[in-house]
Formats: sequence, structure tokens, C-alpha cells
Amino acid sequence: MNQPIKRAFAALLLMLTALPASAQQWYSVKAQTRPITVQASGLVTSQSILRFGPPPSKSWRTTITQLVAEGRRVEAGDLLARFDSSASDDRVRDLEGQLATARSELASFLETQARDIEQEKLDVAEAQSEAKKAAQKADQPAELLASLEYEKLVEEKRIAELRYQQATARLQLSARVREARQQELEADIRRLQIQYQAAKDELASFTILAPQPGLAIVGTDREGIKLDVNSSVNPGIVVVELVDDTQLQLQVEVPEHASAGISTGQPVRVFVDAAGSTELAGTVKGVANIVRRQSRNTQTMVRDVIVSLDNPSAGDLRPGMSVSVSIEVDRLENTLAIPQSALTYRGGAPGVHTRDSDWQPIRLGRRSGDDVIVTEGLEDGQEVLL
Repeated sequence: MNQPIKRAFAALLLMLTALPASAQQWYSVKAQTRPITVQASGLVTSQSILRFGPPPSKSWRTTITQLVAEGRRVEAGDLLARFDSSASDDRVRDLEGQLATARSELASFLETQARDIEQEKLDVAEAQSEAKKAAQKADQPAELLASLEYEKLVEEKRIAELRYQQATARLQLSARVREARQQELEADIRRLQIQYQAAKDELASFTILAPQPGLAIVGTDREGIKLDVNSSVNPGIVVVELVDDTQLQLQVEVPEHASAGISTGQPVRVFVDAAGSTELAGTVKGVANIVRRQSRNTQTMVRDVIVSLDNPSAGDLRPGMSVSVSIEVDRLENTLAIPQSALTYRGGAPGVHTRDSDWQPIRLGRRSGDDVIVTEGLEDGQEVLL
């Protein structure tokens, strides 16, 4: 320690010792059962978070044309985001026109088919009538007619019967042709209907509506910048999160070295600085099986811990708030502990000012809430200066 620092430290000690007893605060160290705690920080999140991104498109990237305001409370059916859908809109109109044309063609075909069927039925009936008449004439006794006249009647009968057979065959063949043509037109309409419905569904996917009430949280791009109208995005990017703020929980990052003793069911004290240093109670709900880097810019390794709140509606909590937590991992019997404000350091070693000595070195143990456990250097009943 250099001379200026030594002189400043000596002056500080002199001021402390010169203070009247009434101005000094002393803390009585007592042996008692104390919880062993792990300190960590985290964020208020929700148990139910729905994430929405842009729909797949042929151009891969698409542009946001409408976007909900950050932090806005929405109801079911409210608009969350809308993307540029000009290409899909054109395709829907094109398919709608093709479908209308195909339906009109089928209607015209059915109308023409009805007229053709009636005409063919009349042709068959007429051929049948002619065949009957020719048969009746040819059924006369041959001896009553001249040979040439009789042969003429027989030939007319044969021709009339042939025409009747041809008309009947034509009627059946036309029916099959018309059926095939109708099936072709109907198949074309079904194909266009499927394409049209798919195009409409694709167009609808460019508009995201809230499926349930909640808070809207706008996503960020690859650089961490909040998205906005006219931002270009591609599938895989979360554009909007819909958070159910009635099911809040905490996502806490515990340093790897302190996470070994954490398990589900342990009690947790939660401190919310943004809510006026509100203190809440919770319980460890889940502990991640693996550790990870805290961020891309640090080598610190952490383990994620999920904390459920005993009263999620208390403290005016909102998703995204920062919190600090104290997780109870063990309890020690007959243990001494002092507030951190009582600690002073000399040469990097911890110590305290007691009524019996100017400075007394101590050995520290684990944390116990806002206090720190003393393993050596103090006895039950001693008083330390705060």
C-alpha cells in the first residue's frame, strides 16, 4: 500500500474512532440457524409465449407493412403484423379469374348438352317411327305386290332399321363423350379451386392476428435492433411475441460455480428494483441440465433456472423486468454471520472492527441472504461496527 493511501486510511480510522458512541452502529453477532443462499439475476417472463414470424415466400425475404406497437395489450383478433403480399394478391386474382372462366365454360357446356340430348332423343324417336312404318309396309304378303315394289319396301325397312340403330348408337356414344367432357371440366374446376384456396390461405398467412389476449413484444433483427414497418425479414426471425402476463415466472441465470446445489422446490426470495425494491416469494421450478455462455461477448458460463412466483400478480410485475433473486440451497446450524456493510479489507484480506480491537481478520464462508457467514475470527456475542 503506497503512502497516500495509508495516510487516507489512517485518517478514516481516526474519524471512525473519534465518532461518539451514539453515532456508531454496532451489530451483535449471534450463532443461529442460517440459510445458505445463491445470488443471481434474471428477467420476468411468461409461462405462455406465442412467437410469430413471416410466412414462407418465393422471394425468401419479405417486408413488414404493418406492425403492432411495442408493449401494447391486444385482444383476440387484433392485428399483430402484416407483410407485403402483392405477389400473392396478384395470384389470387388471377386464379379467381380462371376459376370464374372454368365455371362459366361448364355452365355453357351443360346448357348446350341439354339441348343436344333433347335433339338426339327426338332423332332416335323419329328413326324408330320411320323403322316401324317401313316394317309395317314390308310385312304385306309378297304375292300382293309386284316383285320390284316388294323388294323396294324390304330395302326401305332395312335402311330405316339401320338408321334407328345408328341413332341409338349415336345417342349412347354422345352421352359418353359428354360425360367425359363434363368430368374434364369439373376436374379443371376442382384443380383451380384447390389452387385458389391455397393461394387465399397463403395470402391470409401474410396477416397475423392475435389468437388470444396478451402483451405484444416486437422482435429484433440479427443485430438486435427492434423491427419496424418496412423492415425486411425472412423465415426464422421472430417478428412478434404474444405474452400471457397472467402466467408470469422468472428466468434466472445462475453462475456455473454456484449452481451445483440448486434443485427444484427450493425457496426463492425475489427483489424487483423497478417496483420500488419489492420483495416477493417464489420456488425453483426447473433447472437446466447444461450450462451455456451468458452471451456471445463473454466467457461467463451460467445455468438457466426457472422460478415460479407464489403470487404472480403481486409487485406490478411486467414481462422484461429485471430482478435479483436469493435461492436457499442449504441451512447451517449454530452459525455466525455478519452484514456485508461490516466488512473492511486490509491487504485484500477481510476483517471487521470490534469493540475489543481496531481491526480483526476473519475468514468468510458462503452467503446467507444479505449477510455473509463467518467461519473463523469471531465468537458468539461479539459486536462489530457497521
